[in-house]
Amino acid sequence: MTRATRTLILLAMIEICLAVGWVYLANAAATSHGASPDAGRVIGRTMGTVMGVILGLAPFLYLLARSNDRKAAARRQGD
Repeated sequence: MTRATRTLILLAMIEICLAVGWVYLANAAATSHGASPDAGRVIGRTMGTVMGVILGLAPFLYLLARSNDRKAAARRQGD
């Protein structure tokens, strides 16, 4: 499996874990009696920001992994 493929799988897993955490926290805030009325908004804004940052870094991480794959292939060709 190439580094680029592993990078994409890892990024997808991170995003899925964040989404599950978001749903869990939002549900806990909605059903808790002691939670602030703003809890859902704050959780949504925070988790959305984190997911956006991860997705913003994803193209750069993918391109870096693809570059490393090409360098490794060139080294194997030279050996």
